[in-house]
Amino acid sequence: MLNEDSQRPDADGVQPFTVGVPDAPPLEIQSPAITALACIGGLLVPGLGHLILKRWVRGALLMFAVLVMFGTGIAMNGSLYKLPEAESLMSFNTLGIFANAGAGLAYLLTIQSGGGEGVPTTQTFDYGWAYLIVAGLLNYLAVLDAFDIARGRKP
Repeated sequence: MLNEDSQRPDADGVQPFTVGVPDAPPLEIQSPAITALACIGGLLVPGLGHLILKRWVRGALLMFAVLVMFGTGIAMNGSLYKLPEAESLMSFNTLGIFANAGAGLAYLLTIQSGGGEGVPTTQTFDYGWAYLIVAGLLNYLAVLDAFDIARGRKP
């Protein structure tokens, strides 16, 4: 706050401070077919959507993170939600199935091979269950990220 008694800086000869921000390159919008391929591929194999969009490092990191998290959950004796019968589609287990299914083919292959039963008496059971849930949900976020990249909303 300036008082009448305070000195005012001389405006002559003072240049305004500006930051030179280079213009961002235009974002490339992919075709609807490539967008759909990236999203479906990302749902089936974590990180594949980013690899399709030539985001190599991000795709590899997401693939590594989701699959290691899924594998860690299985190794910690966590349990996977199984596909329900037709009469029990509307239950709280449906949310767990949705979360686990986000891991894509890893979930389906583990269920088909009879894995993911879990051992509730082990000390790591709850942690393993949480890792399995978070792995699927993280992959859903990765698919949304791939969609945003494909539609030109994000670099």
